[in-house]
Amino acid sequence: MSKAIIILGCILTLTVLSCNKDSPAIDFKYNFYPLALQKVLIYDVDSTAISSFTNTTRNFKFQIKDSVANTFIDATNRTAFRIERYKKLQNETVWKFQKTISRLLNTRSAQENIGNNTFIRLVFPPELGTSWNGNSKNSSLQKEFSITKIFDSFSSNNLSFSKTIITHFEEVNLIREDIETYTYAQDVGLIASDVRAVDVNISNQRITNGFFYTMKLVAFR
Repeated sequence: MSKAIIILGCILTLTVLSCNKDSPAIDFKYNFYPLALQKVLIYDVDSTAISSFTNTTRNFKFQIKDSVANTFIDATNRTAFRIERYKKLQNETVWKFQKTISRLLNTRSAQENIGNNTFIRLVFPPELGTSWNGNSKNSSLQKEFSITKIFDSFSSNNLSFSKTIITHFEEVNLIREDIETYTYAQDVGLIASDVRAVDVNISNQRITNGFFYTMKLVAFR
């Protein structure tokens, strides 16, 4: 082997090592789904349920409080955060325990477990147009979420956030509408959600069954 080839090989090796050394670490933006003990998020909820069986439309307004209570090691040896969810009606002053859920972060996704079903809420690093199956970790039908807005500002309930990410799922046909939109803020997490799951009369496009609700963050610490 000629000296020229050996020297060229050494130069290429040093160049690769130098590039790897100087390359900045990838920022996966995990701070859009922050998990920390004692973290508390309080939401206003406006929910409407429609039933053709009882011929009723019922509206409910209440608050939800998610409080990060503890951590634990799950079945796959990952650290998960246990969240206690409380509910309070408009005319009440005392929070009532509702359920326990858990959340965790792995390298590429944020996961939430509710009622022994795991949902993929966000993927990392978040990029505009990225899509994923939110139900890939459970047995429900596929839900293809995508990131539709990224790093925009957002204001709601006298709260302002400089950087947010919006995820969206939509499946609409003549007899059914399933639409979900979630907004996450940097260093806060979920700040708003809008969910619509209704059956529609094909002849007049009126809603016959289902529900829709909004959640908006009102306080956090």
